[in-house]
Amino acid sequence: MTLFYEEPVRIEVKGRSLFVNGEVHSFTVRSLSQMNEVLHTKLGQIVHDFPLYFMFRSIAQKEGLRYDITIIPPKKIGEEYAKTYGHYHPIAEKGLTYPEIYQVLSGRAIFVLQKRRSDGSVDALVTFGEKGQSVLIPPNWGHVTVNASKDEVLVMANLVADGFESDYADYKDGRGAAYYVTDFGLEQNGYYVIRGTERKKPQEINAKYGFECGDLLREFWNDPSKFEFLKKPGLIAR
Repeated sequence: MTLFYEEPVRIEVKGRSLFVNGEVHSFTVRSLSQMNEVLHTKLGQIVHDFPLYFMFRSIAQKEGLRYDITIIPPKKIGEEYAKTYGHYHPIAEKGLTYPEIYQVLSGRAIFVLQKRRSDGSVDALVTFGEKGQSVLIPPNWGHVTVNASKDEVLVMANLVADGFESDYADYKDGRGAAYYVTDFGLEQNGYYVIRGTERKKPQEINAKYGFECGDLLREFWNDPSKFEFLKKPGLIAR
């Protein structure tokens, strides 16, 4: 059992189970068969299906915001490292989609972001998150999270506006994100025309939007108004 928080909410993880204040928290999974359509190499017949990552939603809720945790065990499918499916968020206001914040609780994450252009091409942005680091997913950027470790579980939290459905269509149609993370590093997905790719540190992305965060759960719990921009992205639009 790994204890992540004692307060304001007691959060513990044991294997594939997450406990909130001593109670097992419900979860949903993405299985290999569900992820097959976005993998670097599409598999043939899947005889032995298994979950690739686990999503524990609504661990804490306040003022229209939701704190979740996702667990991605170390796994490779062929040459590609385990990842989330990838999605965009819908429009919140004035042509801006809902932003999101992630914080790495254990392990190491690679975040692959992409933004649509009017001609169908995309811009890409890649950042690495170490334990304790938070990164803002800005308005209008889609994103995938990768556990690029061969032996360490990635546990990450996210804070987002509650009550909307994510849009997975571009990732399904494009067979994943603009880049795959494999044994050979970043490999461009041939389904996309990529106009530009930037590599930035999380703090560089956050600073561009005037955001900084120490502990995501405690700061959200103590002052949810600090995260009002997750519902109203115009507050941070640049």
